[in-house]
Amino acid sequence: MRVAIQGEIGSFHDTAVRQFFGDDVTIVPCATFRSVFEAINEGSVETGLVAVENSLYGSIHETYDQLLRYNFAIIGEIELRIHQQLVAINGAKLSDITDVLSHPAALDQCRNFLLQNLPQATIHEHADTAGAVAEIAKDNLPNFAAIASRSAVALHKMSILAEDIEDEPDNITRFLAINRRPEAISGANKASIVLTTDHLPGALYRALGVFDQNHINLTKLESRQVRGRPFEYQFIIDIIANQQELISLIHELEQLDYSVRLLGHYKISRPAINVD
Repeated sequence: MRVAIQGEIGSFHDTAVRQFFGDDVTIVPCATFRSVFEAINEGSVETGLVAVENSLYGSIHETYDQLLRYNFAIIGEIELRIHQQLVAINGAKLSDITDVLSHPAALDQCRNFLLQNLPQATIHEHADTAGAVAEIAKDNLPNFAAIASRSAVALHKMSILAEDIEDEPDNITRFLAINRRPEAISGANKASIVLTTDHLPGALYRALGVFDQNHINLTKLESRQVRGRPFEYQFIIDIIANQQELISLIHELEQLDYSVRLLGHYKISRPAINVD
């Protein structure tokens, strides 16, 4: 099976794919989240896996935007406990570092460490954590450090200057597996839906009352702008529900003239897996 990811081999996306699907996959690196969705849409891959939320950094809005743009199905999720490493070429010292390179989310997750330990360093954003390591290794840059995983360190034969530099120990990233077509997931108990309400006072309040009446637990409520309708919003909602509860909920919402789009019905993630 071919699986598209944002980033390169050795990235956290790479690790998440192997944890979710196993090692018997062909990983197809993509430069952006949008490229992942385009690869699925073109049929060059069967599925994709994308980060959607980090416990420190928050929601990854580009992923949500692409979920709304494409009519793909969420078929599963996985949570990884992320540990970030400060990486440099062999022989480099922390006092040598003048520049730090990494993905914006990784930089944000390590903000306090950088302020305390490398306050004079110039920060550079990169499209990918593993790609940042590869760039420093390729050019043999003695004054540059990257923030990335241990997998990227081993892959490029680099050194770790500081271990586990994330600001919070509970640094968890949630990834979604997406497919071009829905799959019947045995034991599915979590769903993601898009709810569009009228642009009227109390519209969301009344819709949420339907969830309450059906004893449906919401685990996420994310507002996104409706394209072509300035300052009007639709809501991405994650809920805990079995098949019958989901069918009943959607039916009741539609009976009240709410627009409901099902993004996927899948199994709730197991506890976050530790990743070095």
